[in-house]
Amino acid sequence: MKNKRALAIVGLGPRGLSALENFLLQLRKEGELGHLKLLLFEMTGDFGNGQVYGIHQSVTNWINISERILCLDKRPTIDFKAYQIPSFPSYHEWVKKDFSKIDKSEADTYPPRAEVGEYLKERFETLIQPLLKASVASLIEEQVESVSLDDDKVSIKTSKREYTGIDELLLTIGHQPTELSEQMLKWEQFSSDKKSTTLFKSPYPIKNFLESPHLTPDSVVGLRGFGLAMIDVARGIANKFGTFVTENETDKKVRYQSDHTISNMLIPFSLDGLPPSPKPINALIDEWYQPTEKQITNFENIIQDKQIQRKADDPGFLIKAFAPIAAEIYLTLSEYYDVSGLSVQKVEAVVIAWMEDMKYSHPIILRQDQPAEKMMQDFIEMALGKKAISLDFCVGQVWRHLQPSIYDKLSYNECENIVCKKIIQLDEGLKRYSYGPPVESIQQMLALIKAGVMNVQFVNDPAINLTDDGWLLESDKKNVVVDMMINSVLDSPKIKLVDSPIVKSLLSADLAKAVHSELGVVTDERGYLISSDENNSVPIALLGRLAKGTVIGVDAILECFGKRSEQWAERSAKHFINCIENEE
Repeated sequence: MKNKRALAIVGLGPRGLSALENFLLQLRKEGELGHLKLLLFEMTGDFGNGQVYGIHQSVTNWINISERILCLDKRPTIDFKAYQIPSFPSYHEWVKKDFSKIDKSEADTYPPRAEVGEYLKERFETLIQPLLKASVASLIEEQVESVSLDDDKVSIKTSKREYTGIDELLLTIGHQPTELSEQMLKWEQFSSDKKSTTLFKSPYPIKNFLESPHLTPDSVVGLRGFGLAMIDVARGIANKFGTFVTENETDKKVRYQSDHTISNMLIPFSLDGLPPSPKPINALIDEWYQPTEKQITNFENIIQDKQIQRKADDPGFLIKAFAPIAAEIYLTLSEYYDVSGLSVQKVEAVVIAWMEDMKYSHPIILRQDQPAEKMMQDFIEMALGKKAISLDFCVGQVWRHLQPSIYDKLSYNECENIVCKKIIQLDEGLKRYSYGPPVESIQQMLALIKAGVMNVQFVNDPAINLTDDGWLLESDKKNVVVDMMINSVLDSPKIKLVDSPIVKSLLSADLAKAVHSELGVVTDERGYLISSDENNSVPIALLGRLAKGTVIGVDAILECFGKRSEQWAERSAKHFINCIENEE
């Protein structure tokens, strides 16, 4: 009789779901699962969708990837001897949208994250039911506190019990809490001492502050951060006290109305005060920025060259491979910031200069010293195709189209760790364009500004002092006192600052080592951890943002269903099958 072999997966959000599906698809070659035991941990209980795509979250939390490119493929039927796991439709089939038949001039759609969560949860349920019926899988709603390894067997300790004798562990744990910054620690102490002030250290779940008795029409709310999470927070608060009314469906222009008298309620601020840029309104305009197949192939050939990677001292090789493509596309646009004597070579030089230093100014780059409101309006007009395009906007959109190539060809590269760090910093710096929100989101922020609900006069790195009345923000001889502060800046995966018991246990047991002090852990090309003491892989794999550095690009939902899960599953399933065969 075959001994049962145990696989544990900790974190059953989208990435965990994808990994499990791929593992079972690989195992079906074996024909039966009587020898397999699956321990599936998800402390939130949101199996398949995870907390980020929780189905009960506010409808004001939108995804920032259009449904048009949300290509989550169909799951085929998975046949085993004793039972069958049914197929499940692709996301496009599930929402009953055939984008090959939808006019390209129609505005792209961005559904609430809860709606995508419904798809993921339903997909998981159809997968897990046959496994539960056959007693192959166990669903465990417990928080994992530590992981240890003894004689090649993994032990998992939760808040309730210990699970031992596990043959392999996969971690797909997503966002983890990090140690509070000096500023946040100071604010936490300040807020606890003052009954008149309220601090929320995280933007999610937004119901935490929406349901707070301290949030009233008279509140003055500081929003730390000026990105996508800030938009979710602002939209949620705005919808609590009023509503957005569409004035023009074509350009998504809205106005904000409320029965309350609200003034200067929302005060966003960030270190640079630069707003996110919306994506093009539709497929037709988005195609303006699409590189040709030849351009993509040439680009990939350069950046994947191991010799070039080994010689690199900085991301210059990536920027120089990208710049000619961006320059050529920029000069094909029907309207761009026209400066006499522009040539591909001159535009290419400006692209390189700006990407090396995004404070670099040039007549064909949108001025950063103008009010945030003006920049937002300009970006909207560009996204609508109604205004001449600035080079920075173009660069951001072209970069977005090339991100799949960058993430694929530069993961597990031969670059020095410091170069990897700088490549990731470059990608992060461009995210306000490439990961931008839909046009409607920026229109809503403008509507709040016009209605006097949002004040962006303090958006660019204000001085902040703690007073008896609250946080005093000062900028350009103006000031405002904030009585509620919401941190909308999401932690980056700096592994040595992660304040998570499971991650701390991996590091303390030398089961993982950091790529760089400001990045994640080292994994091999199949996702397995490299231990710090033996420099060998262990039967513990990690997929997702905590592998940032080894893997370039980890956060997008499309990456959750990408090749990383497939590569891990292929290796893991083959190992399980070999072990079973050797026992016979």
